[in-house]
Amino acid sequence: MGTQRSITLGPPVASVEQLLLRYEAGERFFYPANLQEGDLQEAHFQGANLQGKRLEDLNFQKANLQGANLSRANLCRAALNHSSLHGADLRGALLLGIGLWDANLQGANLQGADLRYARLQRANFQDADLSSAQLQSANLQGANLRGAKFLGTNLEDANLQGADLRGADLRHARLHGTLLLNVDLTALCTADPPAGHSGPSYVDHKAILRSLRAPNLKEFLTRTGMPEVFVEYMVDCALSLKTDVFKMLQSTFISYGAPDERFARKLYEALHRNGVTTFFFPEHAEPGEKLHRMMREGVNEHDRVILICSKDSLDRKGVLNELEEILTREARDGGASYLIPIRLDDYVFTGWKPKNADVAQAVRDRVVADFEGANEDEAKFQAGLQKLIRALRKKTIEPGDIENG
Repeated sequence: MGTQRSITLGPPVASVEQLLLRYEAGERFFYPANLQEGDLQEAHFQGANLQGKRLEDLNFQKANLQGANLSRANLCRAALNHSSLHGADLRGALLLGIGLWDANLQGANLQGADLRYARLQRANFQDADLSSAQLQSANLQGANLRGAKFLGTNLEDANLQGADLRGADLRHARLHGTLLLNVDLTALCTADPPAGHSGPSYVDHKAILRSLRAPNLKEFLTRTGMPEVFVEYMVDCALSLKTDVFKMLQSTFISYGAPDERFARKLYEALHRNGVTTFFFPEHAEPGEKLHRMMREGVNEHDRVILICSKDSLDRKGVLNELEEILTREARDGGASYLIPIRLDDYVFTGWKPKNADVAQAVRDRVVADFEGANEDEAKFQAGLQKLIRALRKKTIEPGDIENG
């Protein structure tokens, strides 16, 4: 028989300050304690064992709880926004009304957790296990749910607007009053056994357009409460519309620096949802292809180039090369306008001084679309996006672009 490691528990933790000191001293297992209403902002508790602890109303904003054991802990109304819970154990945890927006829960285990009314906007749940969890009335708007497990999960009245469900497992999930707006429904359409519907849910036209290639789309929409005849005509109409929309909008190439990839991806996905054919390096780059050749072809073969202007992007060698390539193309084509600059800060006007001053002047001489603050402000992002889409509409439709019926 193997020997079991004995764990010696210290005296009960009496305060948040004491918990911090004892963790920093190397202690990881803590005697049950009531630590309600305290400030642990930006604290480090990697691997800590807080199993079954009462931690209601605590402020864990931006805290590091990677790999921590919080199973059956009571974190009702606690603030964990922007915190890291990567790989944490939250099985059976009481998370009623918790604030977890912009938090990282990648690979976390939340089986059976109570997340009713939780605020989970833009949280990262990639590959997390939320099987049998209670997510009634939870706000998952814009959350990353790729590859997450929702087996038997209650999603009634949950807000999934703009959430990423690619590869998620939604077998036996429960829907009723669920907001499925601007979301790819493929994972729900292919769940077998399917998600259960105890009442109607809400699906908008953007979700349908994003899901046209999903098998069983019509069957799923009917199960959400839509009349069958309406589903038939709506999906057929969307299929015919989608083909024409792509023909009426100019294709684009997004030029950006690596630090701005998060924004570039958000922009790419938004343009794609709106029918714009867009080259985005992480999605379309082919292994083995020479970078310079791929850049040159991308810049020259797309109708427009969207240049993301920020302090993090404009001085990058690759971005400057792409910018010079598109300016050369414009000159070659008699002064045509292919470049669309969009700014995330004021650097393009106030601090950017490339070696070739003519390059900077060529950018500043144009209307630069304002996306400053759009990473955090969804309303501003959408307003800028609509202006950008208007700029990408073809001014004239070439013969054959839209076939006569």
